[in-house]
Amino acid sequence: GDPDERVAELRGARVVAATTAACGSRIMREQEFDVAVVDEAGQLTEPGTLAATNLADRFVLVGDHQQLPPVVQADEADVTGDAGAGDEDSPPPGASLSRSLFQRLIERYPDASVMLNRQYRMAQRIQAFASREFYDGELRPATGEVAAQHLRDLPEVDVDALPAHLDDQVAFVDPDGHADGNTNPTEAATVAETVQTYRDAGVDPSDIGVIAPFRAQVAEIGKRVPDDVTVDTVDRFQGSSKEVIVISFVATGTLDSPIFEDYRRVNVALTRARKALVLVGDAEALSTHETYGRMVEWAR
Repeated sequence: GDPDERVAELRGARVVAATTAACGSRIMREQEFDVAVVDEAGQLTEPGTLAATNLADRFVLVGDHQQLPPVVQADEADVTGDAGAGDEDSPPPGASLSRSLFQRLIERYPDASVMLNRQYRMAQRIQAFASREFYDGELRPATGEVAAQHLRDLPEVDVDALPAHLDDQVAFVDPDGHADGNTNPTEAATVAETVQTYRDAGVDPSDIGVIAPFRAQVAEIGKRVPDDVTVDTVDRFQGSSKEVIVISFVATGTLDSPIFEDYRRVNVALTRARKALVLVGDAEALSTHETYGRMVEWAR
């Protein structure tokens, strides 16, 4: 339609929903708002966030800087600190596009932030490690029903058909595999067997998700499981959830890939499951890092 008509129409609206990309359009640039509420702000680049906040007198950013940051194809030099006023040696704020405005502000002004500590996804057992490790123990289920949810709540699921090692809502399986580059065929086979076990117990394939750190392992697992089982990387799974999640860690011997250095990735992976979570990996390799070692102890 006519841009001028759209501008006038939006000016009369009490609430306008738009993407941050759309906030840079001519129609949106001519708007003025009392408040801008930006969701998933932890995943937005600083320029993307400013496109929305610059349209309003006040703004509220909602996000989680303990999960994955903005995805950029190329970035400037890493910025680990924050530029202070008059600090000529520090890069200007926003020099690193992979660091969101949300993270920068919450680190500089922690007292201005409010933690939303109630989650509606995971059973108590599943959320326990992430809460303790990444959220200072403050994350908790929103209701008793959320905390107590179990596979037995799903229609036509027979939990008695599951083997003993999958009795608990969180399980760890060490298949004694060997990494071949970014794949681990033995782990892939174990993941496929685990998926089939849940299917045999009555879990719908569409309720099962598999996460792997590398695309090569995603492809290796994808050849072994039905098409209606979602298999993807951590990055692609952020924002999604499944009743059952199986994670393949691939690495054996040591965790020498940079992908394991960012604990936000494992936080995302561990918090995708609602009712059952299975970790498949080399316990010895994972235990070479303190965080992953504590994860293995928790899952076992």
